[in-house]
Amino acid sequence: MSPIAHAIMNSELFADLSPRQAQSLDRLAEHVRFKKGAVLFSAGEPAERLYVVLEGTVELRMPVPGWWGIDTPHQKMTTARPGQIVGWSALAEPGVYSLTAVASERASAARFEAGALRELMSADPELGNIVRARALSVVSRRLDALAEAMLAQRAVMASQAAAPAYA
Repeated sequence: MSPIAHAIMNSELFADLSPRQAQSLDRLAEHVRFKKGAVLFSAGEPAERLYVVLEGTVELRMPVPGWWGIDTPHQKMTTARPGQIVGWSALAEPGVYSLTAVASERASAARFEAGALRELMSADPELGNIVRARALSVVSRRLDALAEAMLAQRAVMASQAAAPAYA
């Protein structure tokens, strides 16, 4: 089994697959490398690829509209580490990335073309069901983390507003 196939079998998206299914994915995977600061994809682009991070880290950022009044073009949402995926939008309709993915250090990943991955999922319904269920789990965990971060930010803002002003 190749190192990529081994990493795929241990990733958050593909961990429950059989060795045969992992080998099918290995044939679809392209090993890619990124320099620090490289953009894997941008929010709003068609979601044509899914990545399994193999080495390094990839930051997922949300674009911040200027009217929000925040002095930054983006807000970091989470960081994907080895074994985690970025670009799950490639598995869903309408197939548009909602976040921007940027290598926060030198990184490598297994890259899957969305069309080929969806074809494999259709050809092997068991694989498709496993991947869809695990993708929902990934999305659920990320939404939970986002909700916790928003609540923490609200708590900070509320405590700052309640603090007495000293002259």
